[in-house]
Amino acid sequence: MDKTALRDAIDRLTQDISVELADTAAALQEAYRLRHQVYCQDHAFLQGVGGLETDEFDSHARHALIRWRPTGQAIGTIRLVLPQTDEGEDDFPIEQACSDLILDGFPRVRTGEVSRFALSKQHVAAIRETDPDMAGLLRLALLQGALWMSAEAGHTHWLAIMQPTLLRLLRGDGLRFRPLGPLVEYHGKRQPVLAHLDTMLAGAANEQPAVWAYLTRGGTLFSGRGGSDLRMPDGALAAPGRRWVGLAMQGFAG
Repeated sequence: MDKTALRDAIDRLTQDISVELADTAAALQEAYRLRHQVYCQDHAFLQGVGGLETDEFDSHARHALIRWRPTGQAIGTIRLVLPQTDEGEDDFPIEQACSDLILDGFPRVRTGEVSRFALSKQHVAAIRETDPDMAGLLRLALLQGALWMSAEAGHTHWLAIMQPTLLRLLRGDGLRFRPLGPLVEYHGKRQPVLAHLDTMLAGAANEQPAVWAYLTRGGTLFSGRGGSDLRMPDGALAAPGRRWVGLAMQGFAG
């Protein structure tokens, strides 16, 4: 897709897809039901209970939903797992799949893990019939939700365990994650990754300005144009800064 077609597809995405935080009990139930549909029924990766899919990380996570405006139906959800303490262990799903030392020296207090990246197979197929270009960008709506939650939390970094195919698509969007060790077996072959948000978004601003503008809402969430510049809402508290070292971050702290 050329840049003009991409910009037009993002305009339609903005018009037809709403991004919202799942900050009520009813919205959380929608997220858990959608996760059950995607992870337990469509792909049979996980076992749910009572039509819901939840796990131990939901107790210290935030969630976002994306809706198809014409019907109001939730068609996707994403989760951002938050650290429990500055020095915690097993705060993040990535720590169950990787070496205990993978986050040694990592700035946990300013980090969230993006997970439960779920899109309804049925609804994506229906949207693809009428607008295949926009359907192929629904991942960006989920990431906008994750960035919104990270802006409120004062995060500087993301962790994730992603399919290599998804990482290739995100590179095409100008969003580059750094591998954190080798592929692991985690519901299939997955790549543990990290991203320094400012660095990743600066790259997107350079390579795909329309993607940057959509994800950051025109820079109101996070500028990502050089220098750490989180746009936090009034009243949101950023965690205190701290120094860190670690081979995983060399050349990436931007």
